[in-house]
Amino acid sequence: MTCLSAALAISAVSLSPSPVYAGTRSPATPGVSQGTAGLDDEETFTFTAEPAEAGILSGAAARITCKGSFKGSRAYDAPHPAASSKKRKINAHLSVTCTGPGAGATLVTVSSRMTDGHRAGKASSKRGFGKARTGGDLACVKSKRAYRAVGLVVIKFPPRYSPPSATGRPSSVAKAFKRNGKGICVKP
Repeated sequence: MTCLSAALAISAVSLSPSPVYAGTRSPATPGVSQGTAGLDDEETFTFTAEPAEAGILSGAAARITCKGSFKGSRAYDAPHPAASSKKRKINAHLSVTCTGPGAGATLVTVSSRMTDGHRAGKASSKRGFGKARTGGDLACVKSKRAYRAVGLVVIKFPPRYSPPSATGRPSSVAKAFKRNGKGICVKP
């Protein structure tokens, strides 16, 4: 796991195949790999792996594509009052789904936690083959605070795919909430 201070310092998504940062060939300089990982927009990211050797399948037919985001396909995936806590906590869902011929053998690990700039919630982690989804949460306080989800995505592609793995540190948009007199998180 990464330390909290490093996760809080990240305000945008930084993606790279392991072990060096794409395009730089240096572990000291972050970058976004062209053709391997990229940003679709501020919150949505894509990882792509291709077979390392020529085989029966080639090109787009053999490509594994993993897409993920905090906003997902539902409006509530971005920071929102959590139904599971009767709206007394704020949470966001980090989800990643892989497609392609080797997607079922691709190990996806996701971890997410909420922060309000002063506190950080407990990290929630899940792993799965081909897809994974998790959400971190944090109790809201009386004063108005901007809640943001920070995450870690680690993807291990099947053997004979390049790159063998990819890592990303996405963060959600920040949304303001506060606790009302009934203890429920509301927009200020």
